Amino acid sequence: MNWYIILLCIIIFEKGICFKNCKPNIAIIGGGIGGAASSHFLAELFKNNLNIDLYEAKTIGGRLATIKINNNEFEAGGSVIHSQNKYMQEFVKLLGLEHRSFSDKKTSIWNGNEIVFEESKWELLSLIKLIYKYGIQPFSLNRYTTSIINNFEKIYHLQDSGKTFTNISSFLLSINTEFPKLTQKSIKNVLLDLGYSEKIINEIVKTTLVVNYGQDINVHSFVGFVSLAGAAFNLWSVKGGNKKVPEHLIYRNKHLNVVPSYVIKIINIPQNDTQNLYEVHYCNQGSTIIMKAIYDIVILAIPLTHDQEFPIIFEGFPKNDFYSFEKYHETVATFVKADLKPHYFGLQEELDNILSCDPNKTIINSVGRLNSVDGIIKNSKVWKIFSNKSLKSKIINEMFSNVQETKQIFWKAYPEYSTKIHEAKFKLHDALYHVNAIEWIASAMEMSAIGARNVALLAYQDFFTKYCFEKIIKTSSSEKTSHIEL
Repeated sequence: MNWYIILLCIIIFEKGICFKNCKPNIAIIGGGIGGAASSHFLAELFKNNLNIDLYEAKTIGGRLATIKINNNEFEAGGSVIHSQNKYMQEFVKLLGLEHRSFSDKKTSIWNGNEIVFEESKWELLSLIKLIYKYGIQPFSLNRYTTSIINNFEKIYHLQDSGKTFTNISSFLLSINTEFPKLTQKSIKNVLLDLGYSEKIINEIVKTTLVVNYGQDINVHSFVGFVSLAGAAFNLWSVKGGNKKVPEHLIYRNKHLNVVPSYVIKIINIPQNDTQNLYEVHYCNQGSTIIMKAIYDIVILAIPLTHDQEFPIIFEGFPKNDFYSFEKYHETVATFVKADLKPHYFGLQEELDNILSCDPNKTIINSVGRLNSVDGIIKNSKVWKIFSNKSLKSKIINEMFSNVQETKQIFWKAYPEYSTKIHEAKFKLHDALYHVNAIEWIASAMEMSAIGARNVALLAYQDFFTKYCFEKIIKTSSSEKTSHIEL
């Protein structure tokens, strides 16, 4: 603990001075899981002694969204949550929401020419087929992936103790000194060095990356292991839709005001050597009138890339390199209510999930049978297809018969990963923070929540040491001066 924090505690103890007048005005830009989680953690840290304006240009939930097909809702964005995702588990419990487990589904891996692996409806037979095809390597790979995920869980203890990180390098280094190296080497090369066969890398590992991130085995190995963890069996989602988590976190917060607007500009207004204010310029949906508001803290819970839909101008900052990142990967989610044509995929009968290990040949990344977010449909005829490009009706008709309804959603879903990872910063300026910096390590709901807590801790600690501490010192000094004059 720093000396001035110790001194602050002594002054508070001796003088009985509280923080009632140290009430920050905070802007959160982005109403997805990152922005929602930030608002939650900030309210906890400041003990609700704060004001928050949350700016959302579109819909609360961001990349957590549902789509309606034939009067039923289906997950359209982030769909699965791992059982070890601590913050998502806690949010669901706090908000009184329910888990929705995934029913057993038959899955196959397709390379465009043939099915390279197909599960059986009998688990034991599937296990035998897996061993026959790949040996024991899938099991050792699962253990290795689990060890990395378990090691990563040290972040929860670090955050519970108040540890903060200004960039992703210090973040990874504090968890494990080997973790930064995982972002500098491709998952393919790491696994080859560990002795895994090209067959398992090109089929199983590549399939998880194609399905989860729309990308290949040249991505850095940390996101590769996160992708493998996302292929586990102990997955779940929120009953009623994962979007309920950000919605409930935001709308239950009495100290938060939702502003349905897009932010145009953020201006840095220096006050003195240690303090800054930020002027946010924004425009309401459906209006051309530009409005302004002043904040002590600004938290960006949006991607900062040059290709974002609502780019923000940063003015008056000594170093304006906030947009130094590459683009986000575009994924297309196509929803079809129809009957699957098994023969198109080289199958004899309909399967629930068909996963691609070569999207250049298959055109699609995956096709899967959907259940509604309420889990009420059996033998659903609604399918979700992930692809890197929009699907033409000709392709859809080749894959399906009796097509009754088709809808498409275009997502800027996650970063374009490589081994040339950027030094993404959580702290961009004095009191300007970026939640989504964590996505350059890996993109997932839990990662956004972890990034949100880190940013909330940074904002809280910076605010009190730079503002309230100074105010208390001045108050204490003033009291001593008055006493001498008397």
